[in-house]
Amino acid sequence: MSALDSAWLLGACGMGVGPLAIYLKGEGWDVSGWDDSTGSPMELQLATAEVPLLRDPWAAGRRPIVVGRSSAVKPGHAALDLALAHDVRVLRRGELLAERVAHRRFVAVCGSHGKTTTCGMLVAALTSSGADFGYVLGGLFRDPAFPPARATQTSPWVVAEVDESDGTIGAFSPDVTVAVNLDWDHPDYYRDEAALEGVFRALFERTRSAVIIPVGNERLERLTQGLGVPVIRVGPAGDYSLDLLQGGHSSSVVRLSGRFPERQVNLPVAGTFNRSNAALALAATHFITNSLAEEPMARWRGIRRRQDVLFERTGLRVLADYAHHPTEIAALLQWVRETHTGRLIVVFQPHRHTRTRQYAAEFRAALAIADQAFVLPVYAAGEPVVEGGRSESVVAGSAHRLVEDRLALPSLLAPLTADGDTVVAFVGAGDIERDAEAYAKLLRRQGAEILSLDLPDLVAGRLSPESVLRANEPLARRTTLGLGGTARWYAEPATVDDVVALLRAAAELDLRYFVIGRGSNLFVPDEGYDGLIVHLESSRWGSVQDLGEGRLRVGGGARLKELCGFAAREGWKGFEFLEGIPGTLGGSLRMNAGAMGGWIFDVVESIEWLSPHGQVRAARRDCFDALYRDCPQLHGAVVLSAVLHSAGRDEPAAIRARMDEMARQRRESQPRESSAGCVFKNPDGDKAGRLIDLSGLKGRAVGPVSVSHLHANFLVNSGDASSADFIALMREVRAEVKARQGVELQPEIIALGHEWKELL
Repeated sequence: MSALDSAWLLGACGMGVGPLAIYLKGEGWDVSGWDDSTGSPMELQLATAEVPLLRDPWAAGRRPIVVGRSSAVKPGHAALDLALAHDVRVLRRGELLAERVAHRRFVAVCGSHGKTTTCGMLVAALTSSGADFGYVLGGLFRDPAFPPARATQTSPWVVAEVDESDGTIGAFSPDVTVAVNLDWDHPDYYRDEAALEGVFRALFERTRSAVIIPVGNERLERLTQGLGVPVIRVGPAGDYSLDLLQGGHSSSVVRLSGRFPERQVNLPVAGTFNRSNAALALAATHFITNSLAEEPMARWRGIRRRQDVLFERTGLRVLADYAHHPTEIAALLQWVRETHTGRLIVVFQPHRHTRTRQYAAEFRAALAIADQAFVLPVYAAGEPVVEGGRSESVVAGSAHRLVEDRLALPSLLAPLTADGDTVVAFVGAGDIERDAEAYAKLLRRQGAEILSLDLPDLVAGRLSPESVLRANEPLARRTTLGLGGTARWYAEPATVDDVVALLRAAAELDLRYFVIGRGSNLFVPDEGYDGLIVHLESSRWGSVQDLGEGRLRVGGGARLKELCGFAAREGWKGFEFLEGIPGTLGGSLRMNAGAMGGWIFDVVESIEWLSPHGQVRAARRDCFDALYRDCPQLHGAVVLSAVLHSAGRDEPAAIRARMDEMARQRRESQPRESSAGCVFKNPDGDKAGRLIDLSGLKGRAVGPVSVSHLHANFLVNSGDASSADFIALMREVRAEVKARQGVELQPEIIALGHEWKELL
């Protein structure tokens, strides 16, 4: 591998591709990713590993030699078309992973369910034993000390789970295979049960040192007969024997014997299937290292979306789990019955229409373990609907209830959780985690309301004395357009810790937040903003520091006009085009502000920002998509500072003369009345202002808001306008241009708290 090896991974925010991206980064690759959906917890992991999400890596100066994709990214996807246009190799996630571990001592964890948990347990046990190894998990550890993947330069050992769902399991030739279980699944890919069994048998035959299976699994026993390598059985009376001495609510006391060093061990897991997974992980650890730590599972904290406790109070516990096959759902619900008393309520989302059709009766039987089951519509995962593959097939002839409207879940659950000891389990592999998190947030918010808690209560003692927090702040005076209602909360943090405290408190209250600079390119509705506005006041966040060699470190709250003035005084050219933009550095980066033929990202070297999760991040310019009036990587971010580079030295007087000339051009071409700047995006190959002018709309007015006579893409506020006036004029302009020019203009400015499709 050369230092120039570069990969672009599609579906990088998913639990399969994201860890592989991080692993490749650790191997020394130049890695970027992309995902059509954002908001996944994997985004934070990618940011920590400095893996940028780029819509077009070639535009950012990268040259990928391979594109890895999730199997959910199908042929015809725009990103795949882009890769093909550049004549780049395209591999599925499993194929790319197989290439990277082909010359390693690879430990493959496989099976129909439980492989992510078992793989994570193996990582924890190997770590406790002091082993040097790499790994690629198919999920996220609850323990933040463990990233989802890690490469090693000093050991041949790599541990990873391999996926049978898309056939890429056939690309692996492991040193050791750990088979957790095997059930008939994935009818969308395999023609029948025998075909699925065949790929596992082939994997076992390609295994070089040993195959490790649980005691008593008849299917795995049959498929491992006659292998040329040892088959090691794990469980009671197995080669590696583990016997339960005492089981608790969240832990177990077991006795190890057989090939294990004989002793009694405490395991931080409960339930039969969790203990079985732990036994397989400990057996693999001992086989690989010939040792076992005194407390081999001391580092184990679990895997996210596996028996996650999202909310707990006396009499109520809310769980979320990834289970999506009837066998694992039954095992999960049985675990709840083993470790909890009282009522069990399940919210289940079937995954894939083909699986739902195949297992409708089995799903129905597994859900019968619960006292009440609610079934959501099928998560299609890109599949078309098939006959018998809808959720109606799961509830048919049972007491289970179909829930078409997911927003109705809280009201359906309320009477069932009002009293008594209750567990509510959200189960499924689709997007049901959003329902689970929303329900848990609602319960937390209800608890806060009961205690009369609001933002000031949660940040009390956590904000510095110099910070500002006010309620019902008028926002009209905070924007260049000069209209709109109030913000529920308005804050001017003085330190990074202040910002972190505010964001975390807002998350706890499920309170929206938005960061503003000077409020240009921003529309505030009349009803205001039912959330938190964060403003980085320039006196604290607007510093400009000369780093030498034409590099300036600029605070996120610095006004662009002041940045240009500083650069001119110091004799650094190349920033003149920013002088007339009425914004701050942070806002200009979020919107990729530009004027006079220049764009802010033209002069960016690196950016330091605070993620929505409260993590300070820094990355170089090529880690960002600088799109037309947008930078996706900075959505929801708080820009702390950026390093900008100049175009070289020049006389201050000459720089000032260019700034004055640009200012003159603006005065002649742009109105001076209150406005949000250009309202509509320029269509490809044309100008929105020209189309509005051609439609005869200059001077068109609704109340005090009118189309500027000077520049038709400016809607100016000449008095006490309302946001309703502004919206009404936007609608008229769009309709007229569409009717007269055949072009539907799209808004360029941001609508605070809304999508434009809701307003127009």
